[in-house]
Amino acid sequence: MIEIKNLTKKFPNVIAVNNLSLNVDKGINGLIGENGAGKSTLLRLIADVYQKDGGEILIDGKPNSDKDSRTNVFFLCDDPYHSSNGNAISTLDFYESLFDLDKEVFKRMMSKLSLPLDRRIGTFSKGMRRQLFLCIALSMKANYILLDEAFDGLDPIVQDVIKEEIIKSSSEKTFIVSSHNLQSLERLCDNFILLSKGRLGKEGAQEDLGQSFTKYQMILDKDVSKEELEALGISTISIKKVGSITMLVTTSKDAEQIIKDNYNPRLLESIMIDNDEVIKLEMLLAKERMEDK
Repeated sequence: MIEIKNLTKKFPNVIAVNNLSLNVDKGINGLIGENGAGKSTLLRLIADVYQKDGGEILIDGKPNSDKDSRTNVFFLCDDPYHSSNGNAISTLDFYESLFDLDKEVFKRMMSKLSLPLDRRIGTFSKGMRRQLFLCIALSMKANYILLDEAFDGLDPIVQDVIKEEIIKSSSEKTFIVSSHNLQSLERLCDNFILLSKGRLGKEGAQEDLGQSFTKYQMILDKDVSKEELEALGISTISIKKVGSITMLVTTSKDAEQIIKDNYNPRLLESIMIDNDEVIKLEMLLAKERMEDK
């Protein structure tokens, strides 16, 4: 387990991680949040790349700065080091000099992705380089694998191959996979951690995302505002009008009855919320909670 207690990291003019406390359990954990939410900073803090300004991070009960903890964590940043003159094998050899890894896993993954072992990395596309370093990350014997924006720029077929390997390894390893795009983490994560402005917005099982929201489409005889609905007791996360249809997302359980009593709608029905919208709504709700504190 990774235990994070009252963690703080400051940069000039910004608090990137703000008194954050959470536990990261075994399995595949999705770290989500908009750009600037603190995801990359948190991963760097866990990996002891950044020094914290307050709080503590424990890896299996030991400080993350301990030698045992450092060797048990592998962090793949969004722009990892490589020599442009080297090839895949020489790059693997470099990382093997620093970490304990399984070359057979690496070669199997490279073969699955049809990546060349002897071609200069300087000739690789950005996507090919990303795949190469994911192959290196997934060959690590460390128990904790931290992947920053792992699927950024990868096509769906490649994503599926990487996800298959992550799922296969998750019985023995703990993964934290960051993304600003929930769609890229679909059918992968056991749990999620939502960050907003360096603080914990929400955490839990992925199927819990969006459970507090209800989305309605309705036709009313007049336009309504968020302020008007809030005054009636409807907690309004978003409201917009498209043509004659007003779309409302709320966390209020009695919203339907309040709307019926006050507006006599010509149409009022609840509709599904897609996953991409769910994460945007969760971020919006988290922001509102932060502003209210």
